[in-house]
Amino acid sequence: MASEDPAIRNRKPLSTDTAADTPGVGNSTKRKIKSEVQSGISFLDVLRVISGIIVLSSVMSWFVTDGESFTWGYKPAALRWNNVKMMFRTPLNLTDAELARYDGKDPKLPIYVAVNGSVFDVTANPATYGPGGGYHFFSGRDAARAFVSGCFREDLTWDMRGLEEMYIKGAELETDLAEKAEIERLETDGSMAGRVRYLTRRREKRRVDAWDKVVKSIAHWDQFFRNHDKYFYVGIVTHPDISGEPIRELCQKQKKP
Repeated sequence: MASEDPAIRNRKPLSTDTAADTPGVGNSTKRKIKSEVQSGISFLDVLRVISGIIVLSSVMSWFVTDGESFTWGYKPAALRWNNVKMMFRTPLNLTDAELARYDGKDPKLPIYVAVNGSVFDVTANPATYGPGGGYHFFSGRDAARAFVSGCFREDLTWDMRGLEEMYIKGAELETDLAEKAEIERLETDGSMAGRVRYLTRRREKRRVDAWDKVVKSIAHWDQFFRNHDKYFYVGIVTHPDISGEPIRELCQKQKKP
């Protein structure tokens, strides 16, 4: 048996540099070899895999939901038809008097509900917000205060000032009242100014924390209407300045300790 040629035995795999210098190999072939050697997985391969996963998920969702959804029941707000239409419309800017016209009594007009200045179209649910509906009193107005307090008769207003008091109850309320009485006594005596400042800051902090709860509560309702499948945002309602008016007291329901 002839001995193996040392040149053949020591030959290395074809590299991009070797291919580039190999006679008879065209430029296009050289580039292809170089590309395949340099990158094992291309961006196009990754894109194909991701696309395949999305398509497979959509098909499975279609069968699992009995043909009702390609997205497992999730409906992104940005893809809802009403929200898409609003992207090409100028948002409304209503006064309270103008908003009152959209209470469902005129069948030619949509039904609007406002929450802390944001106006939402709830025409899709006239049984609830139209005349005779269980929540018709919310229609054509901004009743943000009632959304938080739950007092649907007394608090059908957007004025939420003082509403933080409803979150100061029980032992915390007893402490707050005791500190208030102590502040009044010390101020009358004109003594212990440092103590007065300390107690005042404590009471202010208590109200700041309570107001955060009011903000979270109204934000919950804003998101409820904003993300609803049938309701959609249409604009804002501008309220008059009431900074000089007396602060409303809590309704009877919220006065209970």
